[in-house]
Amino acid sequence: MNQPSNRRRHLFGRPQTRVGVLLIASLLFSLFAAPSASAQNGSFLESLFRSIAEQKLQEEMSKREADRGGRPTAPAPRPAPRPGEFPAGPLGPATPGNRPPPSSNHPRDDHRHDGPQTIRTSSREVRQFAEQLIQMDRELAELKEALQALSRRDAGVRALLPETYQVQALTRTVLHQCDGANSLAPLHDPYRSLDQRWRELSFQVRSLPNRSDQLRAIVASCDQTGRQLSRQMGIEAQFDRHGLHDQMLIAATYMQALLDDVETARVPSDQARDLVHRGRLLREVILEEADRAETVQYDVIVSRFTDFVARWQDYANELASLRDPVLDRRLARIAQCGDQTYALLWMPPPSRPTLPGGGSRQDELSPRTRQALLSEAASLEGSAEYFRADLKRYARYLTPDSYEREVLRGTDRLYELAKKLHEDLDRRQPLDRLQRTVSELAETWEDLANEIGHIDSHGLTGRRADAIRQRFEQMLPMVGSLSAALLPTR
Repeated sequence: MNQPSNRRRHLFGRPQTRVGVLLIASLLFSLFAAPSASAQNGSFLESLFRSIAEQKLQEEMSKREADRGGRPTAPAPRPAPRPGEFPAGPLGPATPGNRPPPSSNHPRDDHRHDGPQTIRTSSREVRQFAEQLIQMDRELAELKEALQALSRRDAGVRALLPETYQVQALTRTVLHQCDGANSLAPLHDPYRSLDQRWRELSFQVRSLPNRSDQLRAIVASCDQTGRQLSRQMGIEAQFDRHGLHDQMLIAATYMQALLDDVETARVPSDQARDLVHRGRLLREVILEEADRAETVQYDVIVSRFTDFVARWQDYANELASLRDPVLDRRLARIAQCGDQTYALLWMPPPSRPTLPGGGSRQDELSPRTRQALLSEAASLEGSAEYFRADLKRYARYLTPDSYEREVLRGTDRLYELAKKLHEDLDRRQPLDRLQRTVSELAETWEDLANEIGHIDSHGLTGRRADAIRQRFEQMLPMVGSLSAALLPTR
């Protein structure tokens, strides 16, 4: 395999004909095609989430067409993959007979740069839009690396990695759709999905406690690029400014009651004065934001409010550690106001740790993360069991015998590993054991995906082949979430 260049480039060529402009985008999303296991994991994850992004985007576009009374949009034809490549999109197509035999360590090709080599467009707007998407992808790659590094110190951060992969994959999918587009109109709905997903992810990252200046800068840069893309698309965030103003005033009222209660709580006087002083400063911040709510742009409000939330959570955790029932009730009221504010801003509220601090070490998962992964693993186990049963029912149609044995063996192994991962999460096994299991599961999944991708060339055709592929595709998001949250990628 050719090694990718160690420089990132995107060159915009001059018009070659009177009918269009050739945009040459050499999207080298990684500097190295490293043979290490971590680089292989990264390649697998990005290919996998690209498949998930294409699948979900197609479903959303088809649903919008149906809601408008039109015919569902037909999926765009996908290019045939290179020999041995993870199938483009959900499961295929693959090239029968061209897959090289796997080596002993199952190396994976590096497909992190599988953006379009050329984007053909006669539209200056589409060209500029594609340039911004390339910038967004680079910034998301930096964000992903920063979160991966942070997850080595705090395993609770791993809960954000699946969505980060998803947003970057969706960015690349929208970029592919720029090819052949001569206006922004067909890109409007796909980008709206990307915009919403990024806003939610941005809020979740901004709500992380103790985030570094580097992480703040990366998110701010992504936000800036997102704003430029939204302006170009004419997408403006609409929200209830008056309701937001009122909700912030209500929160400020509860904060004042909280400060009054702190003064009479059973804490040393010096500590009480310090808590009241800092609480008064935070209350002034929320009053200032209430005054600005009627005029400030949506993105500015989101940025300021998420910064406030991070500061407030540290303060609220300190008060919660006092175990005072009166203060706890005040904090609960303020938290309810926060939930209403998140709803008005179309943002999910951050998780609230059950104990002050709420972090987790490298060798353990936070309770919230473990519970989310436990649910995914249970779903994957059930889906793998149904898939195995379906495939065994159709096994007699599969040819040759060697293909039948290979597919059935991979299907059995996928189910066994999904069941084992579910049990290990339920028994609170250490992170390194979970990583070993999910690493083998990911490798088994990749091998099986290559086989299922061309099952219609091995005796199973028509609706039966479609049913098998659809059942297999249902497991894509589950495998993606578990792999991104647990696989070591650096």
